[in-house]
Amino acid sequence: MKTGRLHGWLQVTFRWGALLTLCTAPTQWTLITNPRLGLADLLLAATAGVWGLDILLTRGWRRLWAARPHWTHLLFTLCAATAVCTAVDRGEALKELVQIFEYFIVGAMVFAAFLRERDDTALVGARLVSHPPLFPTLGVVTAVVLALALVQYFSPAGHRSIACFAEPKTLDIIVNVLGGRESPLLVGGTFGNRNVLGGFMTLALPLAAAGALGAVRGIVARIGCALLLLAGLTVILSGAAYWAVIIAVVALAAVRGVKVFIPVALVLVLWQACVLPNLPRENDLCHFESVALYDDAGQPTRRYPEWQAAASMILTHPWLGVGPGNYQRQVGPFYGQVPNATGPAEPDIQNLYLVLGATCGLPALLAFGALLTTAIGSAQKAGRAGVAAALAAFSLACVWHPLLVRGLGLPLVFVLALARHPQQEKAPDGPIPL
Repeated sequence: MKTGRLHGWLQVTFRWGALLTLCTAPTQWTLITNPRLGLADLLLAATAGVWGLDILLTRGWRRLWAARPHWTHLLFTLCAATAVCTAVDRGEALKELVQIFEYFIVGAMVFAAFLRERDDTALVGARLVSHPPLFPTLGVVTAVVLALALVQYFSPAGHRSIACFAEPKTLDIIVNVLGGRESPLLVGGTFGNRNVLGGFMTLALPLAAAGALGAVRGIVARIGCALLLLAGLTVILSGAAYWAVIIAVVALAAVRGVKVFIPVALVLVLWQACVLPNLPRENDLCHFESVALYDDAGQPTRRYPEWQAAASMILTHPWLGVGPGNYQRQVGPFYGQVPNATGPAEPDIQNLYLVLGATCGLPALLAFGALLTTAIGSAQKAGRAGVAAALAAFSLACVWHPLLVRGLGLPLVFVLALARHPQQEKAPDGPIPL
């Protein structure tokens, strides 16, 4: 086989591998339990291998340099790696470090190359084969996730539909601990958890809103984006994610001017006042209670002492933290020192930034903050308001939930790649700005 033809086949395999990786990312499927490897993990590794082989074959070192991770990705990964030396459970810390490396180094490079590389090598003679349709595929993936979530939302036995998508541990917690089929926490789509589903929606729905407001071509596509947005707002039972999406959509409309802002704001107000109170899952109640720090009696909710314990952990271990993946093992004594703590220590603190500061130290936290802010700035500079809004919504929701989890890492890194994609280049299937 001639080198040129092999290069063409590798390019096609790489592009479809990257796309399939992104499509399978929003799942909790675990193929190998120790270490925890899912279908998306294996597809990403295979795709990266194909891309590396193609670079070696063509000696395309410039392509490798062009797809290099942003300096904030490298700094965050380096800080997390340094924090491993303080971990009591080194094995768990290394597992977390491997996942961070997978997301922010390998994933960042693969998705950057996916967006940048335009190889027009004639292979089968069909442009669609070598250039898979990016944004229609993302829309289909979002629609599939939402379709399952809608089944869970409206079906009395909706909890059964997550059995194929949630890890056994997650399913046991949902069914046996959180109240069975009547619990609003059962609406998790392919994630098996309402908050993780909400985190995915913070990335997907602002892009859909941007498409509905004119970033995509065709009236049918815009209507489809609007329907995705409304369906997503229906099933989001995570208060932090819901309000983050609402703020992002309002900001997008405001950027488009008064003629766009007024009807969008009116629709959202009517939605909040008339639709949500009449839905079967008590959305309105869930949206407000899930972000409250104090209950109706003026007593602090469980989240407040969790934050206090994490802050105390950061003050005690400010530089390197207690090690990645070691929060659960180390939080007990700190939680016990909180004056208003009730019950046992919560294993998963509901704040991503406090988790990063407590486990990896303040340098890692600052690096992660720089990673998000620089990406938002790059998206704004490139005129991609939807991408900037998606990252901003995700960043806001992370104040209330630790959303850097399996199923969200790769979609996040992909949106980061979109934010930094060069303006002068276009995606294979159409305009990149959203």
